[in-house]
Amino acid sequence: MTKPLFTSNEFVIFTTRNFAQASNISVSSASRALKRFESLGALTHITRGIWANTTHPYFSPLCCVPYLLGREQGYISFLTALHLHGLVSQIPARVQIATTGHSRLLKSPVATYEFFQIKPQFMQAGIEWSATVLPYRMAQAEKALLDVRYIATRKGRRFASLPELDLSPELFDQQRYRELVDVHNLPKPLHSLLID
Repeated sequence: MTKPLFTSNEFVIFTTRNFAQASNISVSSASRALKRFESLGALTHITRGIWANTTHPYFSPLCCVPYLLGREQGYISFLTALHLHGLVSQIPARVQIATTGHSRLLKSPVATYEFFQIKPQFMQAGIEWSATVLPYRMAQAEKALLDVRYIATRKGRRFASLPELDLSPELFDQQRYRELVDVHNLPKPLHSLLID
């Protein structure tokens, strides 16, 4: 439980249980130790059971997403992914995540995370791993737009109005988008709505 532990890549983002196992102590003892490190400014408590060394060069709020999802399937999508792919210039205020779990909002010291529940069939295509040291799954540009348009058709009509999109061919593949809509095997009226 020394400072070098938190400089390793293994302990950039981690759970209380991970720390307990690495330190060979109980989870309750690990929780107390981590709270002490937090009080010293060495760690940030992201949410229950999840900690981060936010000063580590590999840390990013996006890298927290796999930990926040836990056993749910999910990936970064919607306006967050559209911005990261360069289709939207405006930086979203929240990290938006597609999940098989419940829709929810999580405010943490490092970011506000917004989870949107989608059907498991939407987890099959158009998603890739980031090329970061601490990887996370993210929608490709075409998949992110499909997710946005899909959620816009649901109750509440979220994303009914979008910021200006740059759908230039070097950023967005229209044919790939149509293929992704086809892969999801959606009802005809919804399929037509998403293609238009």
